[in-house]
Amino acid sequence: HVGLGDGLKPEQYKFLADHYDFIAFTGGQMSREYRTNKEMTFERIASSGARAIKAHNPKARVLFYWSGDFGRAHAKISNATLPKNTTFPFKKGTRSVQLFDTTNPALRSWWAGVAAKAVHEYSCDGIFLDGGTAYTPGSSYSRKLGPAKTSKLEQGMFAMLREAKQKMGKDSIILLNPLHGPKKGQKQEDALGWRYLDMVDGAMVDDFDRAANILKRRQSKEYIADTIKTMSAAAKRGEIVVFKAWPGFTWWSDPELMKKSHAEQYAVSVKNLEFPLASFLIGAGEHCYFCYTWGWLPEYGTLDWYPQFDKPLGAPKGDAVQTGWTFRREFEHASVFLD
Repeated sequence: HVGLGDGLKPEQYKFLADHYDFIAFTGGQMSREYRTNKEMTFERIASSGARAIKAHNPKARVLFYWSGDFGRAHAKISNATLPKNTTFPFKKGTRSVQLFDTTNPALRSWWAGVAAKAVHEYSCDGIFLDGGTAYTPGSSYSRKLGPAKTSKLEQGMFAMLREAKQKMGKDSIILLNPLHGPKKGQKQEDALGWRYLDMVDGAMVDDFDRAANILKRRQSKEYIADTIKTMSAAAKRGEIVVFKAWPGFTWWSDPELMKKSHAEQYAVSVKNLEFPLASFLIGAGEHCYFCYTWGWLPEYGTLDWYPQFDKPLGAPKGDAVQTGWTFRREFEHASVFLD
């Protein structure tokens, strides 16, 4: 999952093609030229990047970042065609945004049309859907807008996703962000993102133990175990699942580490790989993917590699066995133990 900014270098696209089969493009950092040059757009850069990757790796599948709750500045071509009177103002933290009014058929048609262009014009294989769960009951949007309005917006979101899938084609991919494990007292079907799985092709588990070593807010053992089980349960029903793991820090959680060299950041990432990788392997099923970086820009680990990834794994010999708060699982070429 990588931000393109003004576009990557040819050798960087080749690295992605040589090491990954499943890639998501997002906007990244925009230069002054990007912001002022009408010819420099995310749509064109993503299309060029997708073609570059597929020239090296025809099996690769590339996703186009497309927001479901409000427009992002990098998508200049798409934003320029947004129909009038299809958004409404919303205070999101310290900034004001224009939320998509998903109850409006014109908005849904436009949004689904951009998703279709990602596949039919921009050389991508689908969309990475961010903000798709915005109108889930109990969300920050719901608390401000009220349950009645949010319920209508969520139903509109469901309709929009179905329309997008129809326009994109049956072989396209909609990958939802996020899918979380259930909170304390929640059933699996009430976990964030689960209710959307019928309308998408998979989801990203985006917050597994994020920044735990720095912020001292390690997730509970119950939540960690339930997140692993959520990935497994989604995979067993045929979903794609991206397990977004973090190396104990993010680009924003450790400013002192960010001042150090990339080699020093990578060394910390290497040291902290074992726990998230073991967690992934305990629950992983078919079409599960491991994503391990400390951010979304190329320099935040996207263009790094780890020796463990080259070791043979083989097929699992069965599901993991839990004993108390430990898990064991056997693969053809590996044994995994997680405490």
